[in-house]
Amino acid sequence: MEQLKRARAENPALTADLLLASVLGWDRIRILSHTEHIVPEESDARFQGLVARRIQGEPLQYLTGEKEFFGLTFQVAPGVLIPRPETEILVERAIDLIRSQPLASARFADIGTGSGCIAISVARAVASSSGWAVDFSAPALEIARGNAVRHNVEERVLFVRSDLFECFPPKPCFDLVLCNPPYIALEECDSLPSEVRVYEPHEALFGGASGLEMYRRLVPGAASRIKARGHLLLELGAGQAAAVGTLVENEGFTIETIVDDLQGIPRCLVARKIPPEK
Repeated sequence: MEQLKRARAENPALTADLLLASVLGWDRIRILSHTEHIVPEESDARFQGLVARRIQGEPLQYLTGEKEFFGLTFQVAPGVLIPRPETEILVERAIDLIRSQPLASARFADIGTGSGCIAISVARAVASSSGWAVDFSAPALEIARGNAVRHNVEERVLFVRSDLFECFPPKPCFDLVLCNPPYIALEECDSLPSEVRVYEPHEALFGGASGLEMYRRLVPGAASRIKARGHLLLELGAGQAAAVGTLVENEGFTIETIVDDLQGIPRCLVARKIPPEK
């Protein structure tokens, strides 16, 4: 822990406990209640190696291989985005919408699933729901499938390798489409913390020069595949609500709400597909 303190690592005591717990296969409570335990030499060497990597800036979640999200523990690794608390807003809204429907059932698509945290959290919360989790990255899908097995939803979430909606016919088939797209503008790269900029997958972070390129591809594809009166839920980057809202409305959706995160940033757009008047 002293090394972490000297390096001004965030939460050095917690970091040390979590790294040691990962090495020993214990939970943190056991670490704290067995301070007299002598760590075997081999385990100590692994622990010191992880400490050194953390001091260099490697994310704690990649070192332990886990991240908690929506009350569940997900495996993460380099190549998948580390789940963020603000994405839980999208999951909460999706669950509320599904539960408000008759029989509390729905077919959903999670586009750009990464670790699978969105699709799995929704499926776990609503036992009658089922969905497709799509990603272009084969390694990400492998991790997501493992997380689905871990949380007992592998029979209700199908994982598909595809570029956005290419694997689906352009006809209404989903009650909800969910997406946390890459939305950071490329020019903002240098302003990101180094542990994000250096270690997390750029394809999951950056949405082109403006940060809006993925929305421009995603929204039309969603519009042709969401059922009448179905919903589109999108996570937003800071300052993007107006631009994304225009894209959504131009494709025949009505914006029902835009939810702020705890910092007051508009973070989750919820829109409904309104069928044309006859």
